Formats: sequence, C-alpha cells, structure tokens
Amino acid sequence: MPDSKLVRRNFLKSSGLTLAGLLGLPTVMAHAEGTKVAVPLAKLEMLKAAGGSVVIKVKSKLVLLIRNTPTSVKAFNPICTHMHCVVAYSAGENKINCPCHGSQFDLDGHVVHGPAPHPLEAYAATLEAERIVVTL
Repeated sequence: MPDSKLVRRNFLKSSGLTLAGLLGLPTVMAHAEGTKVAVPLAKLEMLKAAGGSVVIKVKSKLVLLIRNTPTSVKAFNPICTHMHCVVAYSAGENKINCPCHGSQFDLDGHVVHGPAPHPLEAYAATLEAERIVVTL
C-alpha cells in the first residue's frame, strides 16, 4: 500500500529532480561550507559573460544562476510557484519565464505576470574572483 504521507508537492519535487537528472542538467562539484556553496566559473561556460544563465543541481537542489551584469550574479530556486515547472531566464526580455503557463518574474524573483501566486525563492549570490558563491 502506498505511503499516505506522500503528498502531491513532494511527488512533483522529486519528479522534477529526477527529470532534471535525466535531462542532463549540470551537476556541479562545488565546495560547500555550511550553507554557502562555491561554484567555479570554469565549470560554467555559459556564465562567463553577462546575459548567460544555467540551471544546476547543487546539494540535491536545483539552482538557477543568472549572470545579469559583468560584475554580479543572481540565484533562484527555479521551480515556479504556480505548477512547479522549471523556469528559464530570457536575456532578451531580462525576465525569468515559466514555459508551462506563462508566468514571468523579474530579476528579484517577484511576479511580473501571473498565474504564479508567489515570488521565486531567491538565494544570496556573489561573484568572487573566478567563482560564484551561493548561500542556500
């Protein structure tokens, strides 16, 4: 008999992580110190210039990294707060878009266009020398 404690949200989260692994999202070897994770830029070719973005898996969590300027980076939980789809950054629009139902978020994670009911979870992120440091 299935565990009655398995709720839809947990199922969707675990399914999303499994799907991410099957799709080959980069799993980055990062140096973790408490809740801080250091990701070498050498492992993230798409973040070497402003406008780049990537979804990676760090410590069993998906993280959307966006190189928004030459000197700064943003980090978010990429799971849309509407139906739990994985969002993506659009450099041309300078927005984060959900491909499932059209939700849009600004670069602070706030909802610009629904149906997402809540902002994306943002993580503190800094660009330090040749690495990105994210606090999860």
